[in-house]
Order: sequence, then structure tokens, then C-alpha cells
Amino acid sequence: MTSLVFDTDVLSTFGKIKRLDLLEKLFHGADFSIPTSVNNELFKAKDCGYEFVDHITDSQIFEVTPLRQEEVGFLEKLRDERRKLGPGELECISICKHRDCVLVTNDTAAKKVCDYYDIKFIDLSMLLKSLIVTDILTCKEVEALIDEIEDKDKVIISDVDYILNSNDL
Repeated sequence: MTSLVFDTDVLSTFGKIKRLDLLEKLFHGADFSIPTSVNNELFKAKDCGYEFVDHITDSQIFEVTPLRQEEVGFLEKLRDERRKLGPGELECISICKHRDCVLVTNDTAAKKVCDYYDIKFIDLSMLLKSLIVTDILTCKEVEALIDEIEDKDKVIISDVDYILNSNDL
């Protein structure tokens, strides 16, 4: 069974548009987890008045996963090497490295670290493309979803043509 570890950025994107159901449909039967630091980041956002956090926590699909001892050691190494990454990304990467999980992130620096350490990851563009490939949504529905993401999450999705291009399916 696939185990996915989510960083805050993708969670907030799907939380803001209230479409966590798409993640469940796309990865039916997979384990969804977040490290303690991502959980803390979510609660900080809630304390600042961000309502999307309620949608994420109310879904009860994400298990908060503390680090194991060997993951803490790797986390310290990463922290020394990768000063641009926050605690959420660092914990996600450490968990994925040691448990052979897939990281779900849209953070460019985190994706580069994953490439360096041979850690599998999925980013927002891959998720959106997969929604089309698996026939969960049509191209038109994903296009509308992209508009909603860009509006509500203030994220610019630069590879819309790639995501929607049926020649790349």
C-alpha cells in the first residue's frame, strides 16, 4: 500500500478549495500522514484565522506521524545541509527517506532534495495531471480547478498547458 506524506503547501491548496476528496479518490486506499511540524504549521495558520485548516482537520484522513530516532538523526543532517527548508519540509523528507514513502509537496527546494536523495515525490502539477489521466476529472474540470486554486491559494500554476495537453496523457 502506498504511503504519502504531505507538506503544508499542498494541504493548504486543497484545503482552501475544499477538495481533499480528490486526493482520496486519486490515492484510494493509501495512507495519508503529516509530520508533527506540519501539524504545528496548520495550527499556527488556524490561530492566525485561516479557516481552511478546519477543512483539513475535520476530514480526519491525515495521521500525525512523529519522527523515529533514526529520522531525527537524518533531520539534523538535512538541517545543516539545507538551510532554506523549513521544519515541515525537513520532517517530511526524513520520514519519506526512512519509510520509503512518497512526499507530496510543491516546494521547489524540497523537490531538489528529494532528487538528490532518491526520494519519490508528487507535486501539484503531477496531482492535477493525474486527475485527468485517471478520469477523476475532465480537462475542463481541471482547468476550472486550476482557476480556483490560483484565485483562492494565490498560487500561479505555470505549466497549465502541460497539465491540460491530451498529447501528454
